[in-house]
Amino acid sequence: MNKYLANRLRTLRKAHGFTQQQAADILKIDRSTLAYYESGRIEPPLRILEKLRVLYHTTYNDLLEYLS
Repeated sequence: MNKYLANRLRTLRKAHGFTQQQAADILKIDRSTLAYYESGRIEPPLRILEKLRVLYHTTYNDLLEYLS
């Protein structure tokens, strides 16, 4: 996975004042799964990207800028 998305997810979570546990609870995923997304170990599936986009009030373009 590209590190841009991992870093962007971590930055957005912190900017919104969520701990990993709080964000994971809202997303209904394990905290360790969110940690994997934020470390770049695995990529979130599209359904989770949609939840992240809504949670962080952002766009797909902002999340996936590394693809362009």
